[in-house]
Amino acid sequence: MIDSPPSRRQILAGLATAPLLPTVVSSQTSNPDVIVIGAGASGIAAARRLIASGKTVQVIEAADRIGGRAYTETDTFGVPYDQGCAWLQGPDDLPHLQAAKDLGFHLHDHDTAHDALFVEGRRASHKEQRQYDRAYARLYQALTTDADVAGASLASLDQPMDAVAQTWTGPLDFGVDLTDLSTADWNVYPDYDVNYLVREGLGSLVAHLGRALPVSLNTRATAVDWSGQGVRVETTQGMLEAKAVIVTVSTGVLASGAIRFAPELPADKQQAIADVPMGLLTKIALQFDGERFDLQENNFLTYAIPNELPAEACYFLTFPTGHDIAVGFVGGQFGWAMADAGPDAAVDFALNEFSKAVGSNAQRHFIKGHMSGWAKDRLTLGAYSAAQPGKAASRTVLAEPLGDRVFFAGEAVAGPYIALLSGAHMSGDSVARDVAAQLGGAEGCGACDARHHNLQKEKP
Repeated sequence: MIDSPPSRRQILAGLATAPLLPTVVSSQTSNPDVIVIGAGASGIAAARRLIASGKTVQVIEAADRIGGRAYTETDTFGVPYDQGCAWLQGPDDLPHLQAAKDLGFHLHDHDTAHDALFVEGRRASHKEQRQYDRAYARLYQALTTDADVAGASLASLDQPMDAVAQTWTGPLDFGVDLTDLSTADWNVYPDYDVNYLVREGLGSLVAHLGRALPVSLNTRATAVDWSGQGVRVETTQGMLEAKAVIVTVSTGVLASGAIRFAPELPADKQQAIADVPMGLLTKIALQFDGERFDLQENNFLTYAIPNELPAEACYFLTFPTGHDIAVGFVGGQFGWAMADAGPDAAVDFALNEFSKAVGSNAQRHFIKGHMSGWAKDRLTLGAYSAAQPGKAASRTVLAEPLGDRVFFAGEAVAGPYIALLSGAHMSGDSVARDVAAQLGGAEGCGACDARHHNLQKEKP
């Protein structure tokens, strides 16, 4: 899943998390117990749980890599760059934490992040900083409600910095403007316990955890036939049969009809998919030559904008974990517009906005930029799910299995962890537990869980 700045993200602590189970390499088969569609965080967690439960599994992945929206690459800037989700957030027993430490990944506690606030090309005054803080307080108070309505219906734009707070909170956190933000989605997030950046890349950690699984890459699911006792999954590499299937693709892919279902999905399931479309957070990263512009690493660069929405603004994470890049964020309606404008226009816009804040000398130190492409990626068609106002309850309908053989997992159905990598993982693990129990047989035991730490002690 792609994430937003964690100082805005609040997560419900206390949901039981599952350990990262050992990977037992299983030979690929056309007739496994369970087919898992998608090798992102959710699919990886599901496959590991099923294998630990003694089930045969085949994971099929349409891309040429595993990880899904958790994607770290080094080709663009020569350093680990998370084009997708970058923050490891959740409860303090989040299973990825120990795995990261055992594997030698370097975690940076991001609870220490601060905002560098600029107004008209200068650092904000004490008064302006207080206006900024008050704008957040007003907005958070307004959005705290038991109702499920559009966030914009409760927010105002009549005080200084209101548009700044609403831009961070809507498009840069949930991938939608406040006009399209479900307050029920927003209110599902109380406090979280951990909040880390991963120097080697969060996508690298996810890929490492899935690398020994029986995954067929470049294999796209085109149809799921659940009319019989089991399931038949038609793929670009042939037909697979199994007792059950776990579908972990995004709601954007489900809505596109890229996977046909026979019988067709029930009307309420189709409506639920429509009610929980994909929002968009686009990253526009800028690489510099080592100049820091008097900015601190791992902080946010924010600047004042007119109280008009949707805003054409790009706010930044500055030099995460010491790398010489500033990662810009645009989202919501403006994010989609930037995606349509293309990478060159997006990089030009981001560099111009960065220069307005820190000074025109930024242009001299700029090396190159990059825009993430989740908006047009046919395997995602957006960044992460965002329920339409009044429709957050549709996530529950979306999660319901079909005929005890077609199951759905992923960030869109992750309860209080929607839109997060941790949620995707726990959703996949939880659904796999249900599938394993239904098929019968022992669940992964504590001894197996403990062996994980010996099997995985390799450097990334």
